[in-house]
Amino acid sequence: MVRVLPPNVPLHLTAFVRGELAGRKEPFCKDVFVSNKFAPATPVRARQVVIRNDGGPDTSVITSEPSIGVTVLAGTEADADNLAAMVKAFIRDSPGVEPGNPIAAVTQSFGPYEVPEESTSHRRYMTFTFSVVGVPLT
Repeated sequence: MVRVLPPNVPLHLTAFVRGELAGRKEPFCKDVFVSNKFAPATPVRARQVVIRNDGGPDTSVITSEPSIGVTVLAGTEADADNLAAMVKAFIRDSPGVEPGNPIAAVTQSFGPYEVPEESTSHRRYMTFTFSVVGVPLT
């Protein structure tokens, strides 16, 4: 019998998005905190991308379809819009066959949507559904 460990999609995506942002020259891509949880209040982070797993069904012994929520925070509306659009482009381009990449397909994406709030940050939210492959336990 082969047992399969489900992939940690937020862990993979946070590393992927960090790497993609590091290669960009646009000012809104600089100094972005990327994690699966919001940054502590101090030091204040002008730009954040928070990636969390909202769950989803197992579709076979080795595959599942997790839904991932992505929150983008930035100090200006323009930075929030631009950063959210950039992150969406990265994530939609994340499927691949490279070793360590569990993402086989992006099956749905929604957003980014503006999330009105009373704060100094501007928030955008989007969701993605993936088809992912687990790792066999040896």
